[in-house]
Amino acid sequence: MNKKLFLLISLTFIFSVSFSQIVDKEAIDNLIEEIAESSDEELDYTQLYDDLYYYAQNPLNLNTATREDLEKIQFLNDFQIEDILEYQRTAGEMQSIYELQLLESFSDIDIEHILPFVTVAPKQDKAIPDLKEVVNYGRNNLFLRTQFLLQEQKGYTDEADTDKRYLGNRFKYYTRYQFNYKQKIKLGFTAEKDPGEAFFNEYEKQGFDYYSAHLEAKNIGIFKTITLGDYQVRFGQGLIAWTGITQGKSSYVMSLRKKYDGLRKYSSTDENKFMRGAGATVKLGDFELTGFASFKYIDGNIDITDTLTDDVQSVTSFQVTGMHRNISELQDKHSVSEFIYGGNVNWRYEKFRLGVSYIQYFFGSDLNKNLKPYNQFDFQGDNGLNASVDYQLSYKNFYFFGEEAISRSGGYALLNSVQMKLAPQFSLAVLQRYYTKDYQAYYAAGFGEQSKTSNEKGLYFGAEMHPVRKLSLSAYFDTYQFPWMKFRTYAPSEGVDFFTQLDYSVSRYVNIYLRYKQESKYQNSSYDYTGVVPVIPTEKKQLRFHINYKLSRNLVLKNRIEFAQYFTSETENENGWMIFQDVNYQFLTLPLKINARIAFFDAPYNARIYAYENDILYGYSIPAYSGQGIRTYLTLKYTVIKDFIDIWLRYANFSYADRDVIGSGYDEIQGSNKSEVKFQVRIKF
Repeated sequence: MNKKLFLLISLTFIFSVSFSQIVDKEAIDNLIEEIAESSDEELDYTQLYDDLYYYAQNPLNLNTATREDLEKIQFLNDFQIEDILEYQRTAGEMQSIYELQLLESFSDIDIEHILPFVTVAPKQDKAIPDLKEVVNYGRNNLFLRTQFLLQEQKGYTDEADTDKRYLGNRFKYYTRYQFNYKQKIKLGFTAEKDPGEAFFNEYEKQGFDYYSAHLEAKNIGIFKTITLGDYQVRFGQGLIAWTGITQGKSSYVMSLRKKYDGLRKYSSTDENKFMRGAGATVKLGDFELTGFASFKYIDGNIDITDTLTDDVQSVTSFQVTGMHRNISELQDKHSVSEFIYGGNVNWRYEKFRLGVSYIQYFFGSDLNKNLKPYNQFDFQGDNGLNASVDYQLSYKNFYFFGEEAISRSGGYALLNSVQMKLAPQFSLAVLQRYYTKDYQAYYAAGFGEQSKTSNEKGLYFGAEMHPVRKLSLSAYFDTYQFPWMKFRTYAPSEGVDFFTQLDYSVSRYVNIYLRYKQESKYQNSSYDYTGVVPVIPTEKKQLRFHINYKLSRNLVLKNRIEFAQYFTSETENENGWMIFQDVNYQFLTLPLKINARIAFFDAPYNARIYAYENDILYGYSIPAYSGQGIRTYLTLKYTVIKDFIDIWLRYANFSYADRDVIGSGYDEIQGSNKSEVKFQVRIKF
């Protein structure tokens, strides 16, 4: 197409299509919410946020973007990535960002999503930076944060037993320093003290309970990546090793392949699932060779201790909470040594990639679980290994990927998928997985219904359609089976998930979506039985209507109403609902931004509803709306000195109408309110 004619069409398109340019954090929050919706737990999205926030501040040049760069934008599917790379090869440099319209895989809504993170600019020669350039042009960020509950929990009172009473105050302390030079050199550290943990006293003389540091260098000579300190390992499709956030079923129904694998720096606060040591990836022509080694101590629930040396001989489980608030939890801290090494070889030829991976791990103590019928095939002992082969292939309108893995136990895991673009407006994905009940991989995070990669087989179908301009329809259907028993389901069982969402851009200022989700599976009967406990069918349905509307350049409103219904064959239907109003306002005369919500809810526990909340930068909140009450929060961001000092203050409160006690055990609060305060300072220099 003639460039001048295309640019003229683009200018017309700017005024006729919904390209709401949502600024940095709001755009990222919207996307993380979509990814987080499939999870019923608060995961750490720091790495994902790092990538998106960097591109929001330093948009990715589509003329020079590599596959690895594009894979950091997690919501891009494989067809979109391939289309951009093919356009680079065949059409040369883009002159306008709106040339994305020429790519069949991008709808108006897709372009709207990607716009805050990309740009087009002339290509520049890449060179190895010298030290002076790194120092002068690198960016430094220092975060200082504290947060706490206003109400007192039982663990801080004299009612708690001596070995269970919390040894520290109710405050969480968090500090993080990050240096970044154009995504090529990153170094930093993270330190954290959780609420209740000791801080500079006889129980924790080093101050913070958790420290982490990292150094990552990219594209230094033949080295594609060098990592020192704490880092992540990601191979293939996660069947043997994938640390950090992992995307599963979500509204991005075509984004199934795990992307941006290899070695990455680690700066989050999960105190167990990461590597500590060194790793490197070397690029030799069409081959990439990765090797790594890690040694650290992890938490274990101590079972047997040598009476002479006090060495821990066995543990009943590996603890992953990272909480060390009382004597009992401190005894389990760093009680098990962990040594891991492994590697990966990748060969890429045009649109085909083949990889071979290996990982072996050794623990300083035996894992000796309390065996029950449902967990008798889980990992036991003090060492294990995994090996796998993974592949990717793009051919015309088809994209294939998968991984096949084995474990020392003799179990195996298979995952294979094909994505098809059947028409410019219609795409289809099929994913098959089969994980045997005795497949054991401690660091695995394969696609599936369960959090662990074993005892599951299933078939997933995803479809995305753009029938008319500004309208998008996505859906998935996932059917799965558990060949052996699992927790709370003491018999082989099966299940089905169905999801569909309709997105519509009414105008450049108004966007709406309607979502329906249904899950059907089995669990143990809630009745008491003296013999075999039967399993019964359960079903949960959710219906959501959401609307965003921009009333002015500094005022955005959001409304949502959601219904949930939970059903079992033994009980009556449990019905829940939640409705909220969000207000996002940026003052024009003050460097102050406000995000606020008021939500009303009435939802039994089994019909609880999760909703992502706007939080401070690098803070995450996806609470369960359960019970009867009101949820409110107010987040303030004030720029004290532009490009130097920003501060955040957040207040959030649950006010319940159906209870006088909140929580249980040593987290119990007497009263009907639970209020949290967060304060954060960022210094950029």
